[in-house]
Amino acid sequence: MSTGKSIIKRVYVPTYVKRLPNGERVTVPGHYRSPSTR
Repeated sequence: MSTGKSIIKRVYVPTYVKRLPNGERVTVPGHYRSPSTR
């Protein structure tokens, strides 16, 4: 897709609303997180 030289060190997560199993809603502000290693 892009050049293999570029390494993504941080992934930006935009603001979103997270729904918990108990019906509670939590607003998660935009932040950076390390990319998930799978």
